[in-house]
Amino acid sequence: MIKSVVKPFLDSDMKSSRTAPGHATRQANKELRRQKILDIARDLIASQGFDAFTISELASRSEVSIPTIHNLFGKKQDIVQELFAELVARIDVVLAQPDTVDPVTSTEVFVDSLLALYRDDEAFYRAAFIAGERLGLFEHEMSSGIFKKSLQIAERLCIQARENGFLQGRLNSRWMAEQLFGSQRLARQDWVNGYISLARFRQQALVGMLMTYAADATPSFHESICEKLDELTEAQSGD
Repeated sequence: MIKSVVKPFLDSDMKSSRTAPGHATRQANKELRRQKILDIARDLIASQGFDAFTISELASRSEVSIPTIHNLFGKKQDIVQELFAELVARIDVVLAQPDTVDPVTSTEVFVDSLLALYRDDEAFYRAAFIAGERLGLFEHEMSSGIFKKSLQIAERLCIQARENGFLQGRLNSRWMAEQLFGSQRLARQDWVNGYISLARFRQQALVGMLMTYAADATPSFHESICEKLDELTEAQSGD
């Protein structure tokens, strides 16, 4: 009797011990396959653009069926959104840069970090930003979007600059933050559309952001901003 009761438990434990590693392996293989497909999708979008990107070609390049793509990701838009989630995560790292007291330095660190990120894969980031605009991923009301996060960081920088005696505090920090973000976003859009190079993006973003600070700068900080702007002007003249 005891043997008949104990045996099912033993069998169940043995079965679990056999299936658990197998399940973990299957999950790991599934994640590897998903990442491989995402990498291929990224390459296709970078080389062909968002409009030319198709599920059928992705399936062919990935050597899987179209239903497999749908089961793993969903539609074309879902794949782009997942790729964009990776992009946002990378930009989050840039936005979470260590605080620096001097706003000129913090602005340069921020812009140069973006520059390094975009330079890593220019074709993809250009295509991704175009796709993001079309899919509404930059909507101002999206609480988890780039706009909200960037604006929060910019406002924090303005408040810190005021508290550290760089700004007079006569202008609303939120308004200044919108102008700071708008300066780099306009520069980014010009770069995405192929109007300017990344080097020009750096200068355009820095000039716009520093001139925003200048509108409320204390006399000594205003002088520092002017010196930096002169430096940027000389650098452009030497190009």
